[in-house]
Amino acid sequence: MYGAPVILDFLFQHIGLVILMAASGLMIIWPDLQNFGKAQATLSTLEATQLINQKHAIVIDLRRKQDFELGHLPGARHIPSDEIASRAEELSRFKARPAILVATGQNGAKAAKALKAQGFVDVFTLKGGMSSWVEANLPIEHSTEKA
Repeated sequence: MYGAPVILDFLFQHIGLVILMAASGLMIIWPDLQNFGKAQATLSTLEATQLINQKHAIVIDLRRKQDFELGHLPGARHIPSDEIASRAEELSRFKARPAILVATGQNGAKAAKALKAQGFVDVFTLKGGMSSWVEANLPIEHSTEKA
């Protein structure tokens, strides 16, 4: 059996390998660590399109009405963040589906918390908001509000 002094001696003799192993492990878990402790998880545009296409995620646009009408994700519903709680009944039929929030500033955290309180399990915020969607050359709709 090896004792603690032998193991410590090995670690000190191979400090470069130990550091390399620790750095590799950190790089593997880094994406999870970034979302750890946040009120809501974020999604890239690629992850959002995958959720929309594969799991029929509901897209909720929290931006101002004027911004929504200028352009929004296809099929998005316009619900300002301060109306999430009052429109709970309208959203209740979507609880089994992931929810993607398109937000500006910090209004996504409040809305995500309200949706989770209503029973939504998978609530995400689109990283970079509408700007990242446009930059990725993904389709947008220019229309009035959807009910």
